[in-house]
Amino acid sequence: MRTPWSILALLWSAGQASAALPADIKAGDIVQVQLAQLHPTQAAIGYRQLDYKQHRYEAEPKKLFDDYCESMGQKGVAKFDRQSRLTQPSSFSCKLPVGSEPGPMKTAVIAPDNTLYLTDGHHTFSNFADIAGLNTPVQVRITDDFRSLPTMSAFWQKMETAHLVWLDTPSGKVQPDALPKELGRKHMQNDEYRSLVYFVRDIGFDKEQNPPPFLEFYWGKWLETQLPLKTFDLKDRSGYANALKTIAEKMISIPKETVIAHSDSGPLTAEKLGAREKVNEKKLDKLVSDNGKLTWAFAQ
Repeated sequence: MRTPWSILALLWSAGQASAALPADIKAGDIVQVQLAQLHPTQAAIGYRQLDYKQHRYEAEPKKLFDDYCESMGQKGVAKFDRQSRLTQPSSFSCKLPVGSEPGPMKTAVIAPDNTLYLTDGHHTFSNFADIAGLNTPVQVRITDDFRSLPTMSAFWQKMETAHLVWLDTPSGKVQPDALPKELGRKHMQNDEYRSLVYFVRDIGFDKEQNPPPFLEFYWGKWLETQLPLKTFDLKDRSGYANALKTIAEKMISIPKETVIAHSDSGPLTAEKLGAREKVNEKKLDKLVSDNGKLTWAFAQ
């Protein structure tokens, strides 16, 4: 199922020093930066989710370039070859100009210290970092410019109030200064619940077009109180599939008014977080099929 590692090796590149942040950027701008210039606003990601995409990319390099172009607001890849590299955007072409379809683009804010903090896209950009290096150029959409705040402490207070940072981790809550400084698997903790919720999307819950920030993390924290991980063998594909089925059934069975989490705008109920009326059995079957996401996630 997987192609030789040498095919993907063509896409890797050694890290280089990050370029200086443009001085004139502002909220609403789309700006090109290197991944090294983007600081995470969460300390954990789902490793199994990363596994799925990375294994797909190894077998289907076009998928990598499609995802890259989509993340730049360019719909998908138009042309690439075996010599194409993410670190050299001129070595491939996308279907549309940058920002033509801004919906899938990743977002960042500017902090008082004139650095960029990524607020969406930690999994996608972590994969790019792991595959091509932190010198990979990307386009991000700036949603907020917080340089007028007097201190970084005020910045983090603002970020928490606006729900633009997630400080919970599997090993407990961290302080903002303990957040990782770089994207990528080796810099961020593994959150098993985050991966499980990712795979059960459109099966146990539906993610709307404008979902609450950190929706998957909210579900994950709730599941932590309902289904201990020791209940399942998550290192085995069939055990993982059993966990996903159990989680989906749990999501659709709870009353829709059940409060899953709280936000500054009020309680987030199961209904607001997209809990389905019934399990999407067709998509569950596809997920665990021989060519489904779960098979890719457990590829060797």
